[in-house]
Amino acid sequence: MKKKERTMKNLLIVVLLLSVIGLNANVQKVVLKGNEIELSFENVKIGKIEFIKGEKMIVDCKKDEAVNIEEVAGKFIIFSEMEVKINLKLPENKTYLYTDEDVKITFNAEKVKLIADDGTEVDFIDGELFVNSENENVQIGKNGIIVNDKDEFVEVSSRGIIVESPDETQHITGFWGQLLGGAINFITKHSIGWIGNNPGFIVKHIINDDDYAGGIKMNLDFSDGDKITKEFHETFNPIRGCKLNVHNRNGKVEIKRWKENYIDISAILGTNESEKEFEKIKIEVLDEDGCTIKTTALEKNPKVSVQYEIKVPKGVKIGEINSSNGTILIIDCEGEMNLNTSNGRIEVFDSNGNFVANSSNGGIEFVHLNGKAEAYTSNGKIRVVRTPGFRKGVTSNGKITLEIDEKMKNDIYLSTSNGSIKLYFSDNVNAEITAKTSNSKIKLHDFEMSVSSLGQASLEGKIGDGGKKLDVQTSNGSINFYKIAK
Repeated sequence: MKKKERTMKNLLIVVLLLSVIGLNANVQKVVLKGNEIELSFENVKIGKIEFIKGEKMIVDCKKDEAVNIEEVAGKFIIFSEMEVKINLKLPENKTYLYTDEDVKITFNAEKVKLIADDGTEVDFIDGELFVNSENENVQIGKNGIIVNDKDEFVEVSSRGIIVESPDETQHITGFWGQLLGGAINFITKHSIGWIGNNPGFIVKHIINDDDYAGGIKMNLDFSDGDKITKEFHETFNPIRGCKLNVHNRNGKVEIKRWKENYIDISAILGTNESEKEFEKIKIEVLDEDGCTIKTTALEKNPKVSVQYEIKVPKGVKIGEINSSNGTILIIDCEGEMNLNTSNGRIEVFDSNGNFVANSSNGGIEFVHLNGKAEAYTSNGKIRVVRTPGFRKGVTSNGKITLEIDEKMKNDIYLSTSNGSIKLYFSDNVNAEITAKTSNSKIKLHDFEMSVSSLGQASLEGKIGDGGKKLDVQTSNGSINFYKIAK
C-alpha cells in the first residue's frame, strides 16, 4: 500500500511539474518545406538561435506572450502585437533568408553571408571573415589580417606588419613588428573565429537590430542577468503647469500618458552584486521646479541599474529626460522635450510639442509627431516617420530613413557617414532636393523627380512644384528615393 501511495505521489509531482512548465512556456512547431526559407520578424527579439535536425521550425516563448506564425507568399512571418522574446530552433539542413533595409542575409548552420545594397559582400565561415567590395578585399583568418585594394596591400600577421603601395613600402618584421602584428592578429582572429563559428549569434544580433554599427555598445538595461532586484513605487498629484524632468543613470526611462489625474512612478532596481548596492543610490521625487524625478548616487560608482516606468495625466508637459546605458521611450505625451542618453536608443511615438534627441551608440526613432523635431546620434541609425515638422538628422556610422507623407513644414538637413539614406515620399509632397554622396551612388526607385543636375554621386532637382529644401549628405553610403506605396 505504501509503495502504491509513493507511486501516486511521484506521479502527482510529475503532473504538477509539467503543468508549471506548460504555464511558463509556449512552443509552436511549423514544418518547413523546401530548402530555402524566407523569414520575417515583427516586434520579436531573438533570445537564442539553435540549429537542429529535422524539418520543423520551433518557436519557444512565454505562455502569456502571443506569438503568431504566418506563411505569406512563401515568407514565414513571426510576429507579435507587442515586443516579445523568443528562442528559435531551425532545421540545420536548410538555408534561410532575412532582409533588412540595407542588407540581405542568407545563413545556415555553417555560414552567414551579408549582401549590402552597394554590392559589398561579407562572409563568416569556418572561423574566418571575408569582405569583398568593388574596390577592396579583406580577409581575417588563419593567415592573419590581409587587405587588398587597387593600390595598396596590407598584412598584419605573426610575420609582422607589411604595407605596400605605389608611394610607400613598409615592412615592420623585426621583434617589435612581429610582437605587435602577432598580438593584433591573435586578438582579432580569435574574436572573428568565435563569432564566425556561431552563425546563430551573428544572425540574432542582426535581427534584434542592436545598433552595433560601430564603437562599443554598453547596454546596462536591466535584464535576466541581474540576480537581485528591488522595486520602487510612488504616486503624486502634479502641480498646475507641471513640467516633468527625469534624471536617471544606468537604465531605461519609459513615459506614457494614462487616464488618471496623478503621476505614477514604478522602478525596478537591479544588481549583480549584493543588496548593499541598493544603499548606494536614492530615488528622489522633487517639486522644486515643477516635477523632477532623480536617481542620485550616494556613493561612487554604484553597480545598480534603474528602470523607470512613469505614467502621466493629460496636461503634464515632458521637459528634460536624461539617462545613460538605457533607452528613453516616450508614448502619447506632450511638451518641449530635450531627450539625452548614451549607449541607448531614443524612441518617441504619437506625441505633440517640440523634440530634440541626443544619443551616442544608439538609434533614434520618431513616429507620428506634431512639432519641430531634431535627432543627433553617433554609431546609430535614425528613423523618422509621419513627422512633418522634422528638420534635422545627423549621425555617423548609421543609416537614416525618412518617410514624408504630407506637406513639409521646415527645410530638412540629413547627414551621415558610413551609412545609407532612404527617403520615402507620398504624391502630395513638394520639395527642392540636393543630394550628395561619396564612394557610392544615388538611386531613384520608380520615383518621379524633375532633375536639374545629376551625377553618379550628386543630384539636384525638385519633387512636385518644389518648396521646402531637403539637403541630404552621406559618405560611403547610397542615397535612395522611393514612392510610398498606397
